[in-house]
Amino acid sequence: MSDAEEAKQELEAALEGTEIVDAAVGAKIAAPLIALAATWAVREIMERVYTKATGNKPPHASDPDQRMSRILIWAATTAAAVAVVGVAIDRFSAPKRVEIED
Repeated sequence: MSDAEEAKQELEAALEGTEIVDAAVGAKIAAPLIALAATWAVREIMERVYTKATGNKPPHASDPDQRMSRILIWAATTAAAVAVVGVAIDRFSAPKRVEIED
């Protein structure tokens, strides 16, 4: 058996171990917690930036003095930013595919 074949068999044996399963389970548990913290951080940062830029607090749906257009723009912007962060976290925490060449 050649060195390349031995290395391939060793790698395949290692990939069948429980370490990979444990890592995948850990990522599945950690990803939502990281997403929750990141969502909070994004909202806090956006609120601070909005307050600095406008001198006012961000609009809230329960405030009757706010225009609906301003509330909807703020809600859409916030939702988009949170969605981008969520996608990034999902992408980085997804299991990586390992290709084994023959």
